[in-house]
Amino acid sequence: MNKRILLIDDEPDVLSGYKRNLNNIFEVTTAPDSTEAVNIINTSREFAVIITDYKMPGMNGIALLSIIKKLTPDSIRVLITGHPDTDVAIDAVNEGNIFRFLTKPYPPSRLIRVINECIEEYNIKKTENASRNINK
Repeated sequence: MNKRILLIDDEPDVLSGYKRNLNNIFEVTTAPDSTEAVNIINTSREFAVIITDYKMPGMNGIALLSIIKKLTPDSIRVLITGHPDTDVAIDAVNEGNIFRFLTKPYPPSRLIRVINECIEEYNIKKTENASRNINK
């Protein structure tokens, strides 16, 4: 089972917290910005889950998830924001095709639950794709 997750946030303390809370459960990779995230995706095995913060310098999380969707369409995408806004949520669903939208703050247990739901969705997607390829 693929338990690889990529977490993208421009705040080093947030990335450290993710690693501290998640490293014993999942295979965690972090990126401090969109450029490094895209480089990691292009040079790594597929991630089951990709989680990004919305508000980052250079490129917001929605734009990044839209690019990521094209690079790795099977990866399950999650957007996190500290500034919940209906328009942001709508754009995230429509442009980034996200699976979950989380608002800060949230307890680590909620993030772990969401990641597990995403991994389950990823595995369903991979199974369906494999079945489709067999039936061709």
